[in-house]
Amino acid sequence: MRVLALAGALVAVAALGIDRLGGRGGDLTLEQARAFEEFPLYYAGDVVEGLALTALLERDDSARYVSFVYGDCTPSSDGGCASPTEVQVWPAGARNLGSYDLSVPGTPVPEPTRIRGVPAAFVGDGQLELYVPGATVVVFAHDRERALAIANELRCVRLRARPKDGPLTC
Repeated sequence: MRVLALAGALVAVAALGIDRLGGRGGDLTLEQARAFEEFPLYYAGDVVEGLALTALLERDDSARYVSFVYGDCTPSSDGGCASPTEVQVWPAGARNLGSYDLSVPGTPVPEPTRIRGVPAAFVGDGQLELYVPGATVVVFAHDRERALAIANELRCVRLRARPKDGPLTC
């Protein structure tokens, strides 16, 4: 599902650029994200791990989150592909460790940990969730090491620069 949604978004990015994208819930510019007040937004800056920020998407239909998409991909013949990196921010309570129904076969088992002073969990190889006050930040990357490196670059979107050290706060 995420692959198909991102494929459509990336096609729009290629056609229209980062400022305006078509989609349900509305698209955001970086300035609009800085003014967003419903829940705290975190991102990894304009470039992370060599990948440029290519899209900011707000979803508000069957799910509610803001997505920061980094890099692009080349769609396969079926028309779908996922970006190399995505940072989704969900309102608190909408996504957490209790969201995983481990009675369903194939459900990944979250591995709880702490990162940058907040509770977190690795979910599979390239997904890392950070449970910050007011939100859940989900990093999707190719592998665990890259997800952790991206998590170490996260900052509140309202801040222009990443604080040198310290806990992840907004």
